[in-house]
Order: sequence, then C-alpha cells, then structure tokens
Amino acid sequence: MTIELVSFADIKAVIDLEDAAITDYPGLSPIRDNVVFAIESYLSRLLLSAEYTESFNIVSKTNIISLKSLPIASVSSVVITQQGDSESLSEDDDYIMTDYGLLLLSQTSMSVVAVTYTGGYSVSNVPNAIKRAALLQTVYEFQTKDNIGATSVSTEGGSVQTPELGLLKEVRRLLDPYKHQLAWT
Repeated sequence: MTIELVSFADIKAVIDLEDAAITDYPGLSPIRDNVVFAIESYLSRLLLSAEYTESFNIVSKTNIISLKSLPIASVSSVVITQQGDSESLSEDDDYIMTDYGLLLLSQTSMSVVAVTYTGGYSVSNVPNAIKRAALLQTVYEFQTKDNIGATSVSTEGGSVQTPELGLLKEVRRLLDPYKHQLAWT
C-alpha cells in the first residue's frame, strides 16, 4: 500500500482531463503509484504512516539506528539481542528519537536490534513540496507515457528533446530537503 501524494482532482485540474474517474485513464493510476515509489527511493525513506518493525544486525560499535519511515510518531519497542540474551530498552533511559531514527545512549556491537515504531506521514500532513513534486512528476509521466524512455521525439513540426527517464530536475530540487539524513546515495 502506498500513500496518495496527489489526488486525481489535482491531476485533472492541471492537465484539463474531462472524464470523471481515474479509471477512465488507463495508465494513470499505476503511474501515480510508481511516482510514490520513485520519490520514496530518492528520499531513502518510506512516507506512509504505519507501524513498522525493522531489524538491524549490528557488527561494529554504533549507537545510531537509522529507521526508514520518518518522521517517527512513536516507538512501541526496542529490543537488543546479544549472544542469545534479549533486553528491552526504554525511551529517555536507553535511547532518544531523532530526525533520522534512534540514538542509543550506549553503543552496541555484535547484536541484533529490533525496533517496532509508527512513522511516516498521514495524507493530511505531507509537506506541500513533496505533494507538488509528486504532482509534477505524475503529470509529466502521464503526458509522455507513449514515449517512455525516449530523449528525443519527432513530430510533424520537428523534434522535441525530453529529459532522461527518472525524476525531473525540479522534482529532485523540491525533494532534496526531505532526504533521509543518513542516506549515502
């Protein structure tokens, strides 16, 4: 399941679609969903507000636990398992929530850290820049769906140069402030 970053009504208003439902436009719904996946990939984070469980195999010493769904709304449990022994951690005593995930107050190594938490955005609190980026990318991909991947399209009046397949430059600019802080790509 994905979060709806852009409504059909918004798409319809921008490109002047006449039919009443998204199902009247084959390809539009998958394009809209795939734009969400592309944005999440670019941001290195999941956007849908839900409960997630992530498990991390920690080899070398660290106290940083990078979670994928941000912002974090709440943490249900943090369990460290080391040599078969498990220990439940508590907020403020053992870890604090950060913009990138969790900061353990003591380092761990050679362990498995399991975190159950609620994170991400609800439809009503997605930043406007992310919504705008999704709208621009969805409209662009829908309008160019017949020439997907082409960098040059010949028409009766000449040829048109299009950007390479991927997120538009303006879309990336809008999304950059929301990239996961610990993303290396």
